[in-house]
Amino acid sequence: MIRAALIWLLLALPVAAQNLPDWKHTSINDFARVLSSEDTQVLDQALIRLFDETDIEGTVVTLTDREAYGGRDGLEPFATRLFNHWGVGDPERNDGFMLLVLVNNREARIELGAGYRREADILAQDIIRNLMLPEFRDGRISEGIRKGTLAAIDEIARPTAAGDHIRSPRGKSWAWVPNAIAIGMFGFIFAQIIRNRIKKAQRQKCPECGGNGVVEERGPEPVGVDETGQQIRQSFWRTCPSCGWRGPSYYGGHSNSGRRSHNRGGGFGGGRSSGGGASGRW
Repeated sequence: MIRAALIWLLLALPVAAQNLPDWKHTSINDFARVLSSEDTQVLDQALIRLFDETDIEGTVVTLTDREAYGGRDGLEPFATRLFNHWGVGDPERNDGFMLLVLVNNREARIELGAGYRREADILAQDIIRNLMLPEFRDGRISEGIRKGTLAAIDEIARPTAAGDHIRSPRGKSWAWVPNAIAIGMFGFIFAQIIRNRIKKAQRQKCPECGGNGVVEERGPEPVGVDETGQQIRQSFWRTCPSCGWRGPSYYGGHSNSGRRSHNRGGGFGGGRSSGGGASGRW
């Protein structure tokens, strides 16, 4: 029974991938036919201009539902699969984006390429929540897609191409987010280092009296080699607070100076997404 279920699952996975729709145009694929002719023209020109000026690929996709294309596992994995199936964006920068609207599912997503940072996800959520969903709830699907796409171009794609901080014109700036995360990680790492040093000091025994708590201090840079013939990089002195014993400790090893180096025309560039972006439902 279990073996049969596994075989069915393995057979179903490639079918889901094969069911994904193929693109017809690199800028807009309005399969659900919800965009007005005016909005289609505005967005088509905006996306073409974005690519011509920044080399960033953006695309708009509308579908009636995702179940017809093997998307029963949810909006987010389906959007990532479709993005990677089409290969939106530059393959090195991975800075493409896809605005996807599923009309019958009442779902929308801005899927971002793997090259975007965390603050772009937050701003994508802001765009969906404040610009797109209010229009969708009032039945103005075309207007919501137009507003969301133009905002993604102006607030995410263009600042990224220019190397600027991503900020929302609706009164919120997300430039502090990566800095706050970095400071928090640094504080955590520093605390772990101090904690490990304290534990190490508590475990070290004095070779003279056998007591715990030998303290290690950095000494002057020595010249020469140790008893094994290795070049000494740095010396340390260990001191026992119980009996006053003091002795040297050497850290050697040779350094290794060697280093190992490590046309939109006709389709998308071959970029990929790692699942970044934001979603909304109405």
